[in-house]
Amino acid sequence: MIIDFSSHIIPPDVGKILMKKGYYGPLDQDGSKWQFPYPPENSDPHYRLKVMERFEIDMQVLSPTSPILLGFEKEPKEAIRICKLSNDYIAKLTNKYPDKFVGCALIPLFDVESALDEVDRAIRELGFRCVTIATNQYGKGIDSAEYHPFYEKIAKYDVPVFLHPTHWESYPLVDMEYGWKCLQIFGWPFDTTQAVWRLICSGTLKKFPTLKIVTHHLGGMFPYFVRRVTIGVVAQNLQKILGESVESYFKQIYGDTALNGDSVASLMCGYAFFGPERMLFGSDYPFGPPEEFIGENIRGIEAMLIPQSEKENILGRNAEKLLKL
Repeated sequence: MIIDFSSHIIPPDVGKILMKKGYYGPLDQDGSKWQFPYPPENSDPHYRLKVMERFEIDMQVLSPTSPILLGFEKEPKEAIRICKLSNDYIAKLTNKYPDKFVGCALIPLFDVESALDEVDRAIRELGFRCVTIATNQYGKGIDSAEYHPFYEKIAKYDVPVFLHPTHWESYPLVDMEYGWKCLQIFGWPFDTTQAVWRLICSGTLKKFPTLKIVTHHLGGMFPYFVRRVTIGVVAQNLQKILGESVESYFKQIYGDTALNGDSVASLMCGYAFFGPERMLFGSDYPFGPPEEFIGENIRGIEAMLIPQSEKENILGRNAEKLLKL
């Protein structure tokens, strides 16, 4: 079984709203004008099912991508409306094709009370199996105490939280327009890293020990810099503060394989950090060519020098267990 944990979708009505903000637009001959070009037909279930059949994908976890909220940070009511529109559209697909699609609800934390209501609605009424949030909330850390009611509710429902990186505009040298999209390429994995780091060091994961956090793009910088995280004075000081070693919290962290294609070396680095039980196949479709984002991704996993049973875990069994399918 192959389950694509990180497959995004933008409903037609939401796409029209986003185009007005200037970030998202159709993937066509003039697609370069948009920061995030995507094929509008991605929202057509028949088109999507054909893509899945082509690459032998059994199931997709459908999630909006958190950067669709860019530009709406100071408009919390509009942000929650976009999320509801997206979540409702996903629910229609999951209800019509329950054996092919699973819902992962986008939750904006700009207004915590509204966020909590949408969590209840998405899980109780829409039957979603996970939620996704941005790695920062308009520059505010996701470990902030005001978000603890969100984590408390998530822990109660026992569903995973999918962290999706987003922009942070405090460093001009990685500016999207003048830094050759350095923010999107290198800045996003950093934002994932700081989000997880803050969840650990702030004691948030200690306070909510049943939380399961899924990181996009295979954990950001954690797999590569794990020794800098766990060895040295910093690690020793953190252990005194937390009462436990930093790495003791890694068991709550998962990583998807969305690395833009076949990258066996990167996958093996992630494998060394996450192990065979906390890696999840994820494509990041539709924000790249299916042959690369899906096909090469699968071939990369199949080329890993690990037992076949562990490859099967990564391709589907881990997601099946995590989502209680």
